[in-house]
Amino acid sequence: MNIMSQRFGALEIQEDQVLDFATGVIGFPNERRFVLVPHNGTGFLAWLQSTETPALALPVVSAHAFGAKYPDVDIAQALSDVGLAGALEDVALMVVLCAPQGLPATVNLLAPIIVNVATRRGAQVILEGSRFTTRELFIREQDTAEAPKAQAAAE
Repeated sequence: MNIMSQRFGALEIQEDQVLDFATGVIGFPNERRFVLVPHNGTGFLAWLQSTETPALALPVVSAHAFGAKYPDVDIAQALSDVGLAGALEDVALMVVLCAPQGLPATVNLLAPIIVNVATRRGAQVILEGSRFTTRELFIREQDTAEAPKAQAAAE
């Protein structure tokens, strides 16, 4: 299957790479099919590219980048609410990244994108009771661990 992407040009993908979002994602309720395009081998950053709209590619960050501090609430109910209940080890959790030029990058930790990797079905959910917001500074757990080392080296 071939899809067009404004950002990546023509992409050849297999049908089993398509992620189905029954209710779309926040702001794009009619966008229901996406593929995940890795970003330069970072391992934690990718693009959620629409299969129908070439201009729609959302930068996403794996929740693994935030370590044990995220999510801060149980996601089992959110999974159940959107019909994705199942084993938590079958779930991939991503957050949307916003990185405008010249401004600090932020991530939406309040409304993650959840994908059941076994069924390839996904949804964006709002985490009830979370302390996080839609605009949290993008600081990976690794970055916070390295910051004191960098500061100590500078002194």
